[in-house]
Amino acid sequence: MMDFKKVFGEKIELINEQLIDSITDIENDRLREAMIHYPKAGGKRLRPIITMLVADSISRSGSAALPFGIALELVHNFTLVHDDVMDKDETRRGIQTVHSKYGVSEAILAGDALFAKAFELIGDMDLDGDRKSDLTSLLARSVILLAEGQQMDMDFETEESVSAEEYMKMIERKTAVLYSAAAQGGAISAGAPEPLQETMFEFGRVMGLGFQIWDDVLDLRADEKLLGKPVGSDIRNGKKTLIIILALEDLKDENRTRFLQLLGKSDATDSEVEEAVGILDSAGSIDRAQRIASELIAKAKVLLDDLPEGDSRQRLIELTDFMIKRDM
Repeated sequence: MMDFKKVFGEKIELINEQLIDSITDIENDRLREAMIHYPKAGGKRLRPIITMLVADSISRSGSAALPFGIALELVHNFTLVHDDVMDKDETRRGIQTVHSKYGVSEAILAGDALFAKAFELIGDMDLDGDRKSDLTSLLARSVILLAEGQQMDMDFETEESVSAEEYMKMIERKTAVLYSAAAQGGAISAGAPEPLQETMFEFGRVMGLGFQIWDDVLDLRADEKLLGKPVGSDIRNGKKTLIIILALEDLKDENRTRFLQLLGKSDATDSEVEEAVGILDSAGSIDRAQRIASELIAKAKVLLDDLPEGDSRQRLIELTDFMIKRDM
């Protein structure tokens, strides 16, 4: 598997530096600290990396496109802050959530400010007015779709059944949309023609779908230390992931009854979670989800054929493969 830090370490350092710098002009100490809480914890910075690589592939303009990638990272962090408030989560990836450390009101303000900062960055980009307008529209539309996806995910919690098609529509909005924006934003920044912009949007969409389905697999099969949260949390939380939806289509009699008893049991013991995972394994839905994720990633890589050959395109291919090889 690709050594992610070795391949992208320099880009991540540059992204982290600019990400933190974009927040340091906030005068109020408490607000600034709340805004910077998640960004300073680190991360893979997949979205800005995609933006830079697409722009570099087209016109060697990754540095000029980077502010849009940073804007996406700010929006991503804004959604994390507000999601944690909605979910009442106390920790995220081993650190206190913003609202548990600074307060709910402060977290809401921090999220709002991160959101506004993203648009400020686009306005300050060294691009012509048309491209900045296109990037602003892309980001605004992406946030609207993301909100729709979050609402759909919340609605699913109270719905008796959810179809695989409905689930795919939800993750297309909640997760894949920022990958679509990252790839299309890189193309817009680089001055690519509209057909290539649209191809890059589709690349990001398909890759993002594969990323999220693989995330669902990791929740059940990854090492807990690598995952950064308890294995099987989707089962305890009653999340209707593709794996669970596919299983419920096939499970019968005692297995179905027992699985439904365990699904959404917030105080389920580790052995009960293992039992639920065993039922999913016997239904074959985890393996099916892995195959679907692999097929989506293969489709995404084909879309990269429209980019000029070169190191940046090769890095994008490797990054796309990484989406279904990480953290297992």
